[in-house]
Amino acid sequence: MTALDSVSLTQLNDALFDFQSVSPVQCLVDGGFGSLPQDRPILRLYGSSRCCSTARIAVVLHEKQIGYELYPLQPSDSDAQPHIDDGGIILHGCRNVCQYLATRYPDQGTRLIPDSNDTHSTELFGQAKFTESQSFEPLARNALYETLMKRQQGFVPTDAIGSSALQELSNVADGYEFILSRQKYLAGNDISLVDLYHLPYGEMLCSVEIDVLLTKSPNVSRWWADISSRPSWLAIRDGVPSKG
Repeated sequence: MTALDSVSLTQLNDALFDFQSVSPVQCLVDGGFGSLPQDRPILRLYGSSRCCSTARIAVVLHEKQIGYELYPLQPSDSDAQPHIDDGGIILHGCRNVCQYLATRYPDQGTRLIPDSNDTHSTELFGQAKFTESQSFEPLARNALYETLMKRQQGFVPTDAIGSSALQELSNVADGYEFILSRQKYLAGNDISLVDLYHLPYGEMLCSVEIDVLLTKSPNVSRWWADISSRPSWLAIRDGVPSKG
């Protein structure tokens, strides 16, 4: 049985992997994560066992080489949305958290946001963030819901909605192909948060053979092969965390 076989409708928005529930698990990988000051409390990541948002945050933590502890959340928890506690700084929303981590620790691990003084790169980054959050993710979610999740739960798919979502998702990929024909990543020639944000839902699409990333277009395929083979993603794709 795969994770997708057991996912519920209430988990759809963040469903990804059949993560193991462990509480807490300290993720300080030898030779991988940067060490924090001795007097600084380790960052706490709160997230559910199957959650795209938790996966996004974990990928960024790996890229930034930041040690953390995972505290699993359950749907019944009063605060079931993924969030972090970084020495008393509590932030919700996976994109807010990722932006915070990239901004607070700019020179630790991989730099994932452009220099604020680089106006051109900052503009490209903003455009790419908007497309991912307002187009790619909602369309991917709708496509998965209509083509897969409804059938698994015994509901009748709305074919027109599913077909429309797939076509619009294909159009987004066409736009990505044009961008990636001129640069290595979506926001320029350096990897950024935006590229990493695509990993959870991109993985789901590929796993059910919705081919908008694997072979449809050469530059999109090259980009997807690049980001989906990064050590940070491979470390957590089978569970957050995969090492402790």
